Amino acid sequence: MTAALFSEAWAAALGDALRTSESYRRAARDWDGAVVLEWNDAPPSTVASVAETTNGATSASCGVYLDLQHGECHAARMASSADYADARFVLSADLAAWTTILEGRMAPMMALLRGKLKVTKGSVGALMPHTNAATELVRVAQTIDRAVVAPHAEIASDPVEGANRTQAEPVAATAAATAAATDAPEAVVDGVTRTPERTPERTLQSTSSTGIRFDLLPMRLWEKAKRLGIWNPADIDFTQDRIDWQRLAPDEQDLLLRLTALFQAGEECVTLDILPLLDVVSQEGRLEEQLYLTSFLWEEAKHVEAFRRFFDQVAMVRTDLTHYHTAGYRTIFAQELPAAMGRLRHDRSPIAQARASVTYNMIVEGVLAETGYHSYHRILTERGIMPGMQRVAALLKADESRHLAYGIFLLSRLVVEHGDPVWHAITQRMDELLPPAIAIISESFAAYPADRIPFGLEPDAFVHFATRQFQKRMDRIERARNQTLSQVHSIEETEPS
Repeated sequence: MTAALFSEAWAAALGDALRTSESYRRAARDWDGAVVLEWNDAPPSTVASVAETTNGATSASCGVYLDLQHGECHAARMASSADYADARFVLSADLAAWTTILEGRMAPMMALLRGKLKVTKGSVGALMPHTNAATELVRVAQTIDRAVVAPHAEIASDPVEGANRTQAEPVAATAAATAAATDAPEAVVDGVTRTPERTPERTLQSTSSTGIRFDLLPMRLWEKAKRLGIWNPADIDFTQDRIDWQRLAPDEQDLLLRLTALFQAGEECVTLDILPLLDVVSQEGRLEEQLYLTSFLWEEAKHVEAFRRFFDQVAMVRTDLTHYHTAGYRTIFAQELPAAMGRLRHDRSPIAQARASVTYNMIVEGVLAETGYHSYHRILTERGIMPGMQRVAALLKADESRHLAYGIFLLSRLVVEHGDPVWHAITQRMDELLPPAIAIISESFAAYPADRIPFGLEPDAFVHFATRQFQKRMDRIERARNQTLSQVHSIEETEPS
Protein backbone atom coordinates (compact mmCIF):
# COMPACT_ATOMS: atom_id res chain seq x y z
CA MET A 1 0.00 0.00 0.00
CA THR A 2 1.35 3.40 -0.95
CA ALA A 3 0.50 6.63 0.83
CA ALA A 4 1.15 10.10 -0.49
CA LEU A 5 3.37 12.33 1.60
CA PHE A 6 1.49 14.52 4.07
CA SER A 7 -1.68 12.50 3.87
CA GLU A 8 -3.65 10.90 6.70
CA ALA A 9 -2.44 7.48 5.59
CA TRP A 10 1.20 8.58 5.59
CA ALA A 11 0.82 10.16 9.04
CA ALA A 12 -0.69 6.93 10.39
CA ALA A 13 2.06 4.84 8.82
CA LEU A 14 4.71 7.09 10.36
CA GLY A 15 3.10 6.77 13.79
CA ASP A 16 3.02 2.98 13.51
CA ALA A 17 6.66 2.87 12.40
CA LEU A 18 7.79 5.05 15.32
CA ARG A 19 5.92 2.87 17.80
CA THR A 20 7.72 -0.26 16.62
CA SER A 21 11.20 1.29 16.28
CA GLU A 22 13.47 0.38 19.15
CA SER A 23 16.25 2.61 17.79
CA TYR A 24 13.92 5.61 17.80
CA ARG A 25 12.77 4.78 21.33
CA ARG A 26 16.38 4.82 22.54
CA ALA A 27 17.35 8.01 20.66
CA ALA A 28 14.25 9.91 21.82
CA ARG A 29 14.11 8.84 25.46
CA ASP A 30 14.78 12.44 26.57
CA TRP A 31 12.39 14.00 24.06
CA ASP A 32 9.22 15.46 25.56
CA GLY A 33 6.73 17.35 23.40
CA ALA A 34 4.57 17.24 20.30
CA VAL A 35 5.93 18.29 16.90
CA VAL A 36 4.32 19.30 13.60
CA LEU A 37 6.09 18.51 10.33
CA GLU A 38 4.74 21.15 7.96
CA TRP A 39 4.58 21.19 4.16
CA ASN A 40 4.61 24.95 3.70
CA ASP A 41 4.04 25.24 -0.06
CA ALA A 42 1.13 22.80 -0.28
CA PRO A 43 -1.38 23.80 -2.99
CA PRO A 44 -4.66 25.28 -1.69
CA SER A 45 -6.60 22.23 -2.83
CA THR A 46 -4.42 19.97 -0.68
CA VAL A 47 -4.75 22.21 2.35
CA ALA A 48 -8.51 22.34 1.92
CA SER A 49 -8.75 18.57 1.66
CA VAL A 50 -7.07 18.04 5.02
CA ALA A 51 -8.51 21.08 6.81
CA GLU A 52 -11.34 19.18 8.47
CA THR A 53 -9.74 16.88 11.04
CA THR A 54 -10.98 14.32 13.50
CA ASN A 55 -11.51 16.84 16.28
CA GLY A 56 -13.41 19.24 14.06
CA ALA A 57 -10.82 22.01 14.10
CA THR A 58 -9.50 23.53 10.90
CA SER A 59 -6.01 24.35 9.71
CA ALA A 60 -4.73 26.71 7.05
CA SER A 61 -1.56 24.66 6.58
CA CYS A 62 -0.64 21.10 5.68
CA GLY A 63 1.19 19.40 8.52
CA VAL A 64 1.57 16.09 10.30
CA TYR A 65 1.10 16.18 14.08
CA LEU A 66 3.16 13.77 16.19
CA ASP A 67 2.61 13.51 19.94
CA LEU A 68 6.03 12.31 21.09
CA GLN A 69 6.87 11.56 24.71
CA HIS A 70 10.12 9.93 25.82
CA GLY A 71 10.48 7.64 22.81
CA GLU A 72 6.78 6.87 22.49
CA CYS A 73 4.43 8.13 19.78
CA HIS A 74 0.97 8.63 21.30
CA ALA A 75 -0.68 10.18 18.23
CA ALA A 76 0.04 10.73 14.55
CA ARG A 77 -2.42 12.57 12.31
CA MET A 78 -2.88 15.51 9.99
CA ALA A 79 -2.50 18.62 12.14
CA SER A 80 -5.41 20.82 13.12
CA SER A 81 -5.18 24.38 14.43
CA ALA A 82 -5.45 22.94 17.93
CA ASP A 83 -2.55 20.61 17.17
CA TYR A 84 -0.45 23.54 15.98
CA ALA A 85 -1.20 25.32 19.24
CA ASP A 86 -0.28 22.23 21.27
CA ALA A 87 2.96 21.47 19.43
CA ARG A 88 6.25 22.31 21.09
CA PHE A 89 7.97 22.58 17.71
CA VAL A 90 6.82 23.22 14.15
CA LEU A 91 9.36 22.19 11.53
CA SER A 92 8.48 23.74 8.19
CA ALA A 93 9.83 23.15 4.68
CA ASP A 94 8.64 23.09 1.10
CA LEU A 95 7.96 19.80 -0.63
CA ALA A 96 11.28 19.83 -2.48
CA ALA A 97 13.17 20.10 0.81
CA TRP A 98 11.08 17.40 2.52
CA THR A 99 11.64 15.10 -0.44
CA THR A 100 15.39 15.72 -0.29
CA ILE A 101 15.43 14.97 3.45
CA LEU A 102 13.26 11.86 3.19
CA GLU A 103 15.32 10.52 0.30
CA GLY A 104 18.39 10.75 2.52
CA ARG A 105 20.12 13.35 0.36
CA MET A 106 20.23 15.90 3.17
CA ALA A 107 20.35 15.29 6.91
CA PRO A 108 17.88 17.20 9.12
CA MET A 109 20.68 19.15 10.82
CA MET A 110 22.15 20.18 7.47
CA ALA A 111 18.69 21.25 6.30
CA LEU A 112 18.25 23.38 9.42
CA LEU A 113 21.64 25.06 9.15
CA ARG A 114 21.18 25.75 5.44
CA GLY A 115 17.76 27.26 5.98
CA LYS A 116 15.93 24.57 3.99
CA LEU A 117 14.11 23.41 7.12
CA LYS A 118 12.89 26.12 9.50
CA VAL A 119 11.77 26.06 13.12
CA THR A 120 8.67 28.25 12.98
CA LYS A 121 7.55 27.39 16.49
CA GLY A 122 9.92 26.69 19.35
CA SER A 123 13.58 27.61 19.39
CA VAL A 124 16.49 26.13 17.50
CA GLY A 125 18.50 26.14 20.73
CA ALA A 126 15.89 23.99 22.48
CA LEU A 127 15.87 21.59 19.52
CA MET A 128 19.65 21.15 19.35
CA PRO A 129 20.01 18.75 22.29
CA HIS A 130 17.63 16.38 20.49
CA THR A 131 19.43 16.08 17.14
CA ASN A 132 19.82 12.31 17.54
CA ALA A 133 16.08 11.93 18.11
CA ALA A 134 15.28 14.11 15.08
CA THR A 135 17.74 12.18 12.92
CA GLU A 136 16.26 8.85 13.99
CA LEU A 137 12.70 10.11 13.39
CA VAL A 138 13.66 11.00 9.82
CA ARG A 139 15.36 7.64 9.37
CA VAL A 140 12.12 5.91 10.38
CA ALA A 141 10.15 8.15 8.01
CA GLN A 142 12.49 7.14 5.20
CA THR A 143 11.30 3.54 5.55
CA ILE A 144 7.71 4.47 4.70
CA ASP A 145 6.30 4.33 1.21
CA ARG A 146 9.58 3.90 -0.61
CA ALA A 147 7.68 3.73 -3.89
CA VAL A 148 6.79 7.39 -3.50
CA VAL A 149 9.98 8.52 -1.79
CA ALA A 150 12.49 6.71 -3.98
CA PRO A 151 16.23 7.44 -4.01
CA HIS A 152 17.50 9.31 -7.04
CA ALA A 153 19.70 7.42 -9.44
CA GLU A 154 22.56 9.79 -8.69
CA ILE A 155 22.91 8.39 -5.16
CA ALA A 156 22.22 4.75 -6.00
CA SER A 157 25.92 4.04 -5.60
CA ASP A 158 28.30 5.51 -3.05
CA PRO A 159 29.74 8.66 -4.64
CA VAL A 160 32.64 8.70 -2.20
CA GLU A 161 33.65 5.15 -3.01
CA GLY A 162 33.34 5.79 -6.73
CA ALA A 163 35.37 8.96 -6.48
CA ASN A 164 38.13 7.19 -4.61
CA ARG A 165 38.32 4.56 -7.35
CA THR A 166 38.44 7.23 -10.01
CA GLN A 167 41.27 9.05 -8.30
CA ALA A 168 43.22 5.90 -7.41
CA GLU A 169 43.40 4.55 -10.96
CA PRO A 170 45.42 7.40 -12.51
CA VAL A 171 47.71 7.47 -9.47
CA ALA A 172 48.39 3.76 -9.83
CA ALA A 173 48.91 4.13 -13.57
CA THR A 174 51.35 6.99 -13.03
CA ALA A 175 53.29 4.98 -10.47
CA ALA A 176 53.51 2.03 -12.85
CA ALA A 177 54.67 4.22 -15.69
CA THR A 178 57.32 5.80 -13.46
CA ALA A 179 58.57 2.40 -12.35
CA ALA A 180 58.76 1.17 -15.94
CA ALA A 181 60.71 4.24 -17.02
CA THR A 182 63.22 3.97 -14.18
CA ASP A 183 66.60 2.76 -15.39
CA ALA A 184 68.20 1.99 -12.04
CA PRO A 185 70.70 -0.74 -11.31
CA GLU A 186 69.34 -3.83 -9.67
CA ALA A 187 70.58 -5.13 -6.34
CA VAL A 188 70.21 -8.45 -4.52
CA VAL A 189 68.90 -8.00 -0.98
CA ASP A 190 68.25 -11.06 1.20
CA GLY A 191 68.36 -13.23 -1.90
CA VAL A 192 65.73 -11.14 -3.73
CA THR A 193 66.54 -9.02 -6.77
CA ARG A 194 65.24 -5.51 -6.15
CA THR A 195 65.22 -2.36 -8.24
CA PRO A 196 65.65 0.70 -6.05
CA GLU A 197 63.17 3.52 -6.49
CA ARG A 198 64.53 6.68 -8.07
CA THR A 199 63.31 9.95 -6.63
CA PRO A 200 62.24 12.17 -9.52
CA GLU A 201 64.11 15.43 -9.84
CA ARG A 202 62.16 18.25 -8.26
CA THR A 203 60.96 21.12 -10.42
CA LEU A 204 61.28 24.41 -8.58
CA GLN A 205 58.40 26.68 -9.48
CA SER A 206 59.77 29.98 -8.22
CA THR A 207 62.70 29.90 -10.67
CA SER A 208 60.72 28.42 -13.56
CA SER A 209 58.88 30.29 -16.27
CA THR A 210 55.76 29.99 -14.11
CA GLY A 211 57.19 31.92 -11.19
CA ILE A 212 54.82 32.74 -8.33
CA ARG A 213 51.25 33.78 -9.08
CA PHE A 214 50.76 36.70 -6.72
CA ASP A 215 47.21 37.20 -8.01
CA LEU A 216 45.97 33.85 -6.68
CA LEU A 217 43.78 33.88 -3.58
CA PRO A 218 46.23 31.97 -1.34
CA MET A 219 48.90 34.58 -2.10
CA ARG A 220 46.49 37.39 -1.25
CA LEU A 221 45.81 35.63 2.06
CA TRP A 222 49.56 35.26 2.56
CA GLU A 223 49.97 39.01 2.06
CA LYS A 224 47.29 39.74 4.66
CA ALA A 225 48.85 37.26 7.09
CA LYS A 226 52.19 39.07 6.84
CA ARG A 227 50.58 42.44 7.47
CA LEU A 228 47.90 41.57 10.01
CA GLY A 229 49.03 38.36 11.69
CA ILE A 230 52.21 39.65 13.31
CA TRP A 231 51.38 39.74 17.00
CA ASN A 232 53.02 38.23 20.04
CA PRO A 233 50.98 36.71 22.89
CA ALA A 234 53.84 37.55 25.25
CA ASP A 235 53.37 41.27 24.56
CA ILE A 236 49.76 41.37 25.81
CA ASP A 237 49.31 42.92 29.25
CA PHE A 238 46.98 40.85 31.45
CA THR A 239 47.32 42.98 34.61
CA GLN A 240 43.78 44.40 34.49
CA ASP A 241 42.45 41.01 33.40
CA ARG A 242 43.63 39.47 36.65
CA ILE A 243 41.89 42.21 38.67
CA ASP A 244 38.66 41.79 36.67
CA TRP A 245 38.82 38.00 37.03
CA GLN A 246 38.89 38.21 40.81
CA ARG A 247 35.73 40.33 40.77
CA LEU A 248 33.68 37.83 38.77
CA ALA A 249 31.08 35.59 40.38
CA PRO A 250 32.04 31.89 40.70
CA ASP A 251 29.63 30.78 37.96
CA GLU A 252 30.99 33.49 35.64
CA GLN A 253 34.53 32.31 36.29
CA ASP A 254 33.40 28.76 35.63
CA LEU A 255 31.84 29.63 32.27
CA LEU A 256 34.93 31.52 31.10
CA LEU A 257 37.14 28.65 32.27
CA ARG A 258 34.89 26.22 30.40
CA LEU A 259 35.01 28.18 27.14
CA THR A 260 38.73 28.83 27.40
CA ALA A 261 39.47 25.18 28.15
CA LEU A 262 37.58 24.20 24.99
CA PHE A 263 39.44 26.86 22.98
CA GLN A 264 42.83 25.86 24.38
CA ALA A 265 42.49 22.14 23.67
CA GLY A 266 40.95 22.85 20.27
CA GLU A 267 43.81 25.10 19.22
CA GLU A 268 46.33 22.50 20.35
CA CYS A 269 44.54 19.84 18.30
CA VAL A 270 44.44 21.88 15.10
CA THR A 271 48.11 22.82 15.53
CA LEU A 272 49.04 19.16 15.82
CA ASP A 273 46.77 17.95 13.03
CA ILE A 274 47.35 20.45 10.20
CA LEU A 275 50.72 19.09 9.06
CA PRO A 276 49.32 16.37 6.74
CA LEU A 277 47.48 19.05 4.75
CA LEU A 278 50.71 21.01 4.26
CA ASP A 279 52.37 17.83 3.04
CA VAL A 280 49.59 17.11 0.52
CA VAL A 281 49.74 20.65 -0.87
CA SER A 282 53.52 20.38 -1.10
CA GLN A 283 53.40 17.03 -2.90
CA GLU A 284 50.92 18.46 -5.41
CA GLY A 285 53.30 21.33 -6.15
CA ARG A 286 50.93 24.11 -5.09
CA LEU A 287 53.58 26.58 -3.97
CA GLU A 288 51.23 29.53 -3.45
CA GLU A 289 49.01 27.52 -1.13
CA GLN A 290 51.96 26.13 0.78
CA LEU A 291 53.36 29.61 1.37
CA TYR A 292 50.08 30.70 2.92
CA LEU A 293 49.74 27.53 5.00
CA THR A 294 53.07 28.25 6.74
CA SER A 295 51.36 31.28 8.33
CA PHE A 296 48.31 29.14 9.10
CA LEU A 297 50.37 26.75 11.24
CA TRP A 298 52.27 29.58 12.92
CA GLU A 299 49.06 31.37 13.86
CA GLU A 300 47.50 28.23 15.33
CA ALA A 301 50.61 27.79 17.49
CA LYS A 302 50.30 31.36 18.77
CA HIS A 303 46.68 30.72 19.72
CA VAL A 304 47.79 27.80 21.90
CA GLU A 305 50.28 30.07 23.67
CA ALA A 306 47.76 32.89 24.14
CA PHE A 307 45.19 30.74 25.92
CA ARG A 308 47.81 29.09 28.11
CA ARG A 309 48.86 32.57 29.24
CA PHE A 310 45.24 33.20 30.28
CA PHE A 311 45.32 30.15 32.56
CA ASP A 312 48.74 31.05 33.99
CA GLN A 313 48.44 34.83 34.36
CA VAL A 314 44.70 35.58 34.65
CA ALA A 315 42.83 32.58 36.11
CA MET A 316 46.01 31.21 37.67
CA VAL A 317 44.84 27.61 37.46
CA ARG A 318 47.00 24.56 36.89
CA THR A 319 44.39 21.91 37.62
CA ASP A 320 43.25 19.37 35.04
CA LEU A 321 40.56 21.05 32.94
CA THR A 322 39.67 18.09 30.74
CA HIS A 323 36.44 17.61 32.71
CA TYR A 324 35.10 20.48 30.57
CA HIS A 325 35.53 18.32 27.45
CA THR A 326 32.08 16.89 26.74
CA ALA A 327 31.18 13.76 24.79
CA GLY A 328 30.52 15.75 21.63
CA TYR A 329 33.80 17.61 22.07
CA ARG A 330 35.79 14.39 22.38
CA THR A 331 34.05 12.96 19.32
CA ILE A 332 35.15 15.90 17.17
CA PHE A 333 38.61 16.66 18.57
CA ALA A 334 39.86 13.31 19.84
CA GLN A 335 38.41 11.12 17.10
CA GLU A 336 37.15 12.78 13.92
CA LEU A 337 39.73 15.55 13.47
CA PRO A 338 42.90 13.46 13.91
CA ALA A 339 41.40 10.61 11.85
CA ALA A 340 40.42 12.83 8.91
CA MET A 341 43.70 14.74 8.86
CA GLY A 342 45.80 11.65 9.52
CA ARG A 343 44.19 9.87 6.58
CA LEU A 344 45.95 12.35 4.28
CA ARG A 345 49.26 10.71 5.13
CA HIS A 346 48.30 7.66 3.05
CA ASP A 347 45.33 8.89 1.00
CA ARG A 348 45.77 12.16 -0.90
CA SER A 349 42.68 11.77 -3.04
CA PRO A 350 40.38 14.77 -3.56
CA ILE A 351 37.73 12.99 -1.50
CA ALA A 352 40.08 12.59 1.47
CA GLN A 353 41.16 16.22 1.15
CA ALA A 354 37.55 17.39 1.08
CA ARG A 355 36.61 15.36 4.16
CA ALA A 356 39.66 16.67 6.03
CA SER A 357 38.95 20.30 5.10
CA VAL A 358 35.29 20.02 6.08
CA THR A 359 36.33 18.63 9.46
CA TYR A 360 39.06 21.20 10.07
CA ASN A 361 37.79 24.37 8.39
CA MET A 362 34.01 24.13 8.22
CA ILE A 363 33.26 22.32 11.50
CA VAL A 364 36.12 22.95 13.93
CA GLU A 365 36.89 26.50 12.82
CA GLY A 366 33.61 27.57 11.22
CA VAL A 367 30.90 26.14 13.46
CA LEU A 368 32.78 25.84 16.74
CA ALA A 369 35.77 28.19 17.07
CA GLU A 370 34.30 31.18 15.27
CA THR A 371 31.00 30.96 17.16
CA GLY A 372 32.82 30.60 20.46
CA TYR A 373 35.23 33.49 19.84
CA HIS A 374 32.39 35.74 18.71
CA SER A 375 30.48 35.13 21.94
CA TYR A 376 33.60 35.26 24.13
CA HIS A 377 34.59 38.64 22.69
CA ARG A 378 31.03 39.92 23.09
CA ILE A 379 30.90 38.90 26.78
CA LEU A 380 34.10 40.80 27.56
CA THR A 381 33.37 43.92 25.54
CA GLU A 382 29.79 44.32 26.75
CA ARG A 383 30.93 43.98 30.37
CA GLY A 384 33.99 46.16 29.74
CA ILE A 385 36.31 43.66 31.40
CA MET A 386 39.62 41.90 30.73
CA PRO A 387 41.12 44.13 28.00
CA GLY A 388 43.98 41.72 27.40
CA MET A 389 41.65 38.86 26.53
CA GLN A 390 39.50 41.22 24.48
CA ARG A 391 42.62 41.87 22.42
CA VAL A 392 43.38 38.13 22.15
CA ALA A 393 39.83 37.33 21.00
CA ALA A 394 39.89 40.09 18.38
CA LEU A 395 43.25 38.91 17.00
CA LEU A 396 42.09 35.29 16.91
CA LYS A 397 38.91 36.25 15.06
CA ALA A 398 41.01 38.03 12.42
CA ASP A 399 43.35 35.05 12.04
CA GLU A 400 40.48 32.61 11.82
CA SER A 401 38.76 34.67 9.12
CA ARG A 402 41.79 34.02 6.87
CA HIS A 403 41.81 30.34 7.78
CA LEU A 404 38.14 30.03 6.89
CA ALA A 405 38.65 31.93 3.63
CA TYR A 406 41.31 29.40 2.67
CA GLY A 407 39.06 26.48 3.65
CA ILE A 408 36.25 27.81 1.45
CA PHE A 409 38.75 28.28 -1.37
CA LEU A 410 40.19 24.77 -0.97
CA LEU A 411 36.79 23.07 -0.99
CA SER A 412 35.65 25.22 -3.92
CA ARG A 413 38.79 24.34 -5.88
CA LEU A 414 38.27 20.65 -5.23
CA VAL A 415 34.65 20.92 -6.41
CA VAL A 416 35.71 22.72 -9.62
CA GLU A 417 38.50 20.26 -10.35
CA HIS A 418 36.72 17.01 -9.46
CA GLY A 419 33.00 17.71 -9.69
CA ASP A 420 30.01 16.17 -7.95
CA PRO A 421 31.83 13.29 -6.21
CA VAL A 422 33.65 15.89 -4.11
CA TRP A 423 30.47 17.91 -3.54
CA HIS A 424 28.68 14.77 -2.32
CA ALA A 425 31.63 13.98 -0.04
CA ILE A 426 31.42 17.49 1.43
CA THR A 427 27.72 17.25 2.21
CA GLN A 428 28.09 13.71 3.52
CA ARG A 429 30.85 14.78 5.89
CA MET A 430 28.75 17.70 7.09
CA ASP A 431 25.89 15.31 7.83
CA GLU A 432 28.24 13.15 9.90
CA LEU A 433 29.75 15.94 11.97
CA LEU A 434 27.01 18.51 12.50
CA PRO A 435 25.15 16.55 15.25
CA PRO A 436 28.19 16.16 17.55
CA ALA A 437 29.36 19.70 16.75
CA ILE A 438 26.03 21.29 17.67
CA ALA A 439 25.83 18.97 20.67
CA ILE A 440 28.94 20.67 22.08
CA ILE A 441 26.97 23.91 22.37
CA SER A 442 24.02 22.31 24.17
CA GLU A 443 26.30 20.17 26.37
CA SER A 444 28.25 23.24 27.50
CA PHE A 445 25.12 25.17 28.50
CA ALA A 446 23.60 22.13 30.21
CA ALA A 447 25.98 22.69 33.11
CA TYR A 448 23.97 25.76 34.19
CA PRO A 449 20.29 26.33 35.06
CA ALA A 450 18.45 27.29 31.89
CA ASP A 451 17.18 30.53 33.44
CA ARG A 452 20.49 31.48 35.08
CA ILE A 453 23.21 31.01 32.48
CA PRO A 454 26.15 33.26 33.39
CA PHE A 455 26.42 36.62 31.62
CA GLY A 456 22.82 36.18 30.43
CA LEU A 457 23.91 34.02 27.52
CA GLU A 458 21.30 32.24 25.41
CA PRO A 459 21.97 29.03 23.46
CA ASP A 460 19.82 30.31 20.59
CA ALA A 461 22.21 33.22 20.02
CA PHE A 462 25.10 30.79 19.56
CA VAL A 463 23.12 28.60 17.17
CA HIS A 464 21.74 31.51 15.12
CA PHE A 465 25.22 32.99 14.64
CA ALA A 466 26.67 29.63 13.62
CA THR A 467 23.74 28.97 11.28
CA ARG A 468 24.02 32.33 9.54
CA GLN A 469 27.76 31.96 8.90
CA PHE A 470 27.42 28.30 7.88
CA GLN A 471 24.73 29.06 5.30
CA LYS A 472 26.87 31.71 3.60
CA ARG A 473 29.89 29.43 3.36
CA MET A 474 27.96 26.46 2.05
CA ASP A 475 26.29 28.67 -0.56
CA ARG A 476 29.68 29.90 -1.73
CA ILE A 477 31.08 26.38 -2.02
CA GLU A 478 27.97 25.17 -3.83
CA ARG A 479 28.37 27.97 -6.39
CA ALA A 480 31.70 26.43 -7.34
CA ARG A 481 29.78 23.60 -9.03
CA ASN A 482 29.07 26.08 -11.86
CA GLN A 483 32.32 28.06 -11.75
CA THR A 484 35.75 27.87 -13.33
CA LEU A 485 38.98 27.71 -11.36
CA SER A 486 39.73 31.26 -12.43
CA GLN A 487 36.44 32.42 -10.92
CA VAL A 488 37.20 30.63 -7.65
CA HIS A 489 40.57 32.40 -7.48
CA SER A 490 38.98 35.76 -8.21
CA ILE A 491 36.69 35.83 -5.16
CA GLU A 492 37.56 38.27 -2.43
CA GLU A 493 39.93 36.93 0.19
CA THR A 494 37.72 38.23 2.99
CA GLU A 495 35.25 35.95 4.69
CA PRO A 496 31.55 36.31 3.80
CA SER A 497 30.15 38.61 6.50
